[in-house]
Amino acid sequence: MRNKIKFLSLVVSSGFLFMISCQSVSNDNQNRIRVSGEGKIRIMPDQVTLTINTAFTKPRMVDAVRETQNTVDSVIAILGKYGNKKEDIKTSSVSANKDYQYIGNTTKFVGYQAQQTIDFVLHDLSKFTELTGKLLETKISGIGSISFAHSKADSILREADLIAYDDALKSAQKLASRADVKIGKLLFLSNDGSPSNESTGNRTGMALETFSKAYGGEGFKIAPEVLEFKRTIYTEFEIK
Repeated sequence: MRNKIKFLSLVVSSGFLFMISCQSVSNDNQNRIRVSGEGKIRIMPDQVTLTINTAFTKPRMVDAVRETQNTVDSVIAILGKYGNKKEDIKTSSVSANKDYQYIGNTTKFVGYQAQQTIDFVLHDLSKFTELTGKLLETKISGIGSISFAHSKADSILREADLIAYDDALKSAQKLASRADVKIGKLLFLSNDGSPSNESTGNRTGMALETFSKAYGGEGFKIAPEVLEFKRTIYTEFEIK
């Protein structure tokens, strides 16, 4: 009967040690230690994306579309002074549909509604209040969402990967020292490639409705929160 070798595998996740029951394996397999490491970077955002909505209801569809387009043109003219028209401004197509409202216990046709959305990335946060003040002077329907982010998110995530690997290596070395063994070469290295929820941006959840009326006044202020970029690295080292 062929001889078999029993070995003990150490599995480590987030600093906790778990013992795996002895298993029968071939001579080609080695004792291994598996460790996960976490890397976090906290940083203030340097850009904000505004979703600007325009919508008008008119008896004739052509009038609703014309009013919506005129408002969008005026908004783009303003946004062009705060960013690059080709890179920072994204405009959806105009959509038009029949508009119904619930009036007197019945649903009545009130006209045709045309709507359009503009996404704009502002790279200078010091201009945020000034820009929103200008937008509120137009006939926009509202600002649907405000999302803060960082322009170098990809580079920050790569740096978080390195921090996570250093954390995993340090944990493996400490555990090996406590177990009176030495770690050898790296056998496995992985990261799931997806950023944590904290690093995808900070959406305020604020929705400002203006009811398609220009009223001017000062813009509003929002203090962005710190963004957290977090990554997890999974490693496996040989045990000598």
